[in-house]
Amino acid sequence: MRDEEFQEEKRVRKQIKKPKTKIRTKGALIKGVSRMLPSEVIKSNIFAEHLPQLMKRYAGVYLLYRKQKVHYVGLMKDLLGRLKNHLSDKHKGKWDQFTVFRIQKVRHLKDLETLLQYVTLPPRNVVEGRVPKDADINRILIDVLKIHKGVIRGLKATIRKR
Repeated sequence: MRDEEFQEEKRVRKQIKKPKTKIRTKGALIKGVSRMLPSEVIKSNIFAEHLPQLMKRYAGVYLLYRKQKVHYVGLMKDLLGRLKNHLSDKHKGKWDQFTVFRIQKVRHLKDLETLLQYVTLPPRNVVEGRVPKDADINRILIDVLKIHKGVIRGLKATIRKR
């Protein structure tokens, strides 16, 4: 009888035992995103009340498009204000749609902007995002080639002498 009680207690404990929680990564960085929206949305009275609420207290990265091609990639702590500025600054009339990524952690903004610039190659971005020298894979590979170039040169010289 004791063995049956032991087995029953073991079965009950398994049911009560907390399941292992998975580490959630979705939504850890991006707290909101829009699809391509027309620039008129920013000026529209229909959305005037809702846009500030949607973007309030969020920094983020945004893309401006011209005829569905990326025109400019930027970042800002005040997304809506920055988009409104672009309606009257040097980008005025040069873009017709935008996408917004609301970001939770401001410290990641520059990295995300750099990533988007590398992927989209926007024509109007004057300042390019930069990565640390030790993170530039192309630079590292070029250095490796330089080292091997010297070795190959030495081998060629040795081979020619013979």
